[in-house]
Amino acid sequence: MNIRIHCLLICQLIYSVVSAQQPVSQPFAGHITTGEVGFWCMFKDADSVLLRIVDNQNIIAGSKTYYYTDAIRYKKYMPVQDVFSGLRPGTAYSIDYSFDGKSYTRLLQVNTADTGATPQDFSFLAGSCAFISTGFNGAVKPFTSLKIFRHMQQDSADFMLWLGDNLYYIYEQRSLRTQLKRNIKTRLNKKLADFLSSKRHYAIWDDHDYGSNNSGSDFPHKETSLQVFQQFWPNPASDSQTNYSTFREQDAQFFLLDDRYHNEEMQTVLGSAQLEWLKKELLASTATFKFIAMGMQALNPLSDRECFYQTKEEYQSLIAFIREHKISGIIFLTGDRHHADLLKVEEADMYPLYDFTTSPLTMYPVKISKKSPEFQSPYRVPGTYYPDYNYGKIRIEGPENDRKCILEAYDQEGKRVWEHTIEAKKMQH
Repeated sequence: MNIRIHCLLICQLIYSVVSAQQPVSQPFAGHITTGEVGFWCMFKDADSVLLRIVDNQNIIAGSKTYYYTDAIRYKKYMPVQDVFSGLRPGTAYSIDYSFDGKSYTRLLQVNTADTGATPQDFSFLAGSCAFISTGFNGAVKPFTSLKIFRHMQQDSADFMLWLGDNLYYIYEQRSLRTQLKRNIKTRLNKKLADFLSSKRHYAIWDDHDYGSNNSGSDFPHKETSLQVFQQFWPNPASDSQTNYSTFREQDAQFFLLDDRYHNEEMQTVLGSAQLEWLKKELLASTATFKFIAMGMQALNPLSDRECFYQTKEEYQSLIAFIREHKISGIIFLTGDRHHADLLKVEEADMYPLYDFTTSPLTMYPVKISKKSPEFQSPYRVPGTYYPDYNYGKIRIEGPENDRKCILEAYDQEGKRVWEHTIEAKKMQH
């Protein structure tokens, strides 16, 4: 055999063996508290993977073994979403892995949250409507640019909040296997994986990463949709049959809502159990700012698209509760509409409510028709409508007694389009 060809074959064999021992998509951190670390990673061609979390003194704080099971995997790909708990606050940890009995290798470095009482400045990104081309569905949007993720990756924000339509099921929503396939192939995209690995991530869903367009409680595959979504996003803990949760960052609290599983043709969006949960959590919250994340817009009286405002009964019930209990600091974060917008709605006997919509990340932008009453909406904060690719950045800054929330929209080149400041003292009854 030709020596050069022989050497190339040996190198290829070595590469195949080594690469088979590596994760096939970059791991990333999800929900992190003073004592817990949520994470996601994915392997291929492994019968089993042992993960362990080790502190900065090389003491093992926990370990778990995962086994390949055909029922919840696809073609030897093994996505893993889990939580290590019982950790020390303000401590650096590494998550290591052993692949089918081979030696430990560092997978991910993380830090648990500190217990500091004084709120610090922090920021996070937000966005929705991310189409990633895989296989035949690339025909839906050929030559999709993903450069926006590079700018988001380079941003110093502490975490990312995905606001739904985080991928698009085209025909893949019809079974567990095809849903897994779509999610796995999406996570294999390097530009997306590089962004995911750059910071923590939280996510809600909307119709396109739940099922078909505008689908709701009658979607026949909603149980598998829920199972797959929870397998791919390391969100705060929730019941296996629900997809809503809450978490706190400094003096802000986030309420991640599900506008699909209990959506009954827009007569109700949240359902009674979720609405009562939200009220209870809002009442208990002592946060300066309370961000309510929902896939569809929340506060648009002029919208002819899906909007929480249209439910009337649920919307008015929530507003009445906020007013009655004098709950301060509420801001809605929403997606879906394929443009950026900031709406400001004045309800009787309470402070102004804001709805920051940021969309799309990579799917087609959609302009509001000049004939629509939305085009010159009196509810819009002037200068905040932006009908092109964009993402949001939210900064919480200032001393403890004078906190501010700065909302910003950025284009796909990472350039700021607009900003608007909301003072906490003006978000009180």
